[in-house]
Amino acid sequence: MKRHEALNPLSHHHHHALVMALNMKRAGTEKSDHSYKQLIRDMINFWEKDGRDHFRDEEEILVPLYLQHVNDSEQDLVKEMLYQHAQIRGLIEELREKSDTDYENMRLLGELLDEHVRLEERQLFPLMEKAIPEKYLYQANGRFHRDSYSGF
Repeated sequence: MKRHEALNPLSHHHHHALVMALNMKRAGTEKSDHSYKQLIRDMINFWEKDGRDHFRDEEEILVPLYLQHVNDSEQDLVKEMLYQHAQIRGLIEELREKSDTDYENMRLLGELLDEHVRLEERQLFPLMEKAIPEKYLYQANGRFHRDSYSGF
C-alpha cells in the first residue's frame, strides 16, 4: 500500500511487527522454528528497541496531530487503536513476567499485533494522510523514533 513518505518510518516499524506477529501466532505449533524462550527474548528485544517508542510516536505525536484536524465522529478508529495499544502492552508485560510457558497468550499477542497493524495501515493511516496537512506530516516525521534495524 502506498504510504505518504512522512509516515514511512511508522510503516517500516509495522513490517517488523508483522514478522514478530507471525512468529508469535505460530508459537508452539509445527510451523514454528523458534523455542518459546527465544520468542520471548525476540519479543522483549523488539518491544524495548522499537515497539514502545513506536507506540509513543503514535500516541504523543501522530494522534494529537490528527485529532486537531478531524471532528468527533471520526475518532472511533483512534479509540480502537489506543485500546489495542493497552491490550498489547498488557500481554507483553504478562508474558514477560511469567515463568511458565504460555503459548496461548503468545498466539493471542500475535493475533492482536497483526490485527492492530492492519487497522492502522488499512484504515487509520489513510484517514490521517487525508486530514493532516502535508507540512504537519513532515514535521511529525522529524520527531519519530528511528528503528534499530535500519535506522529508518
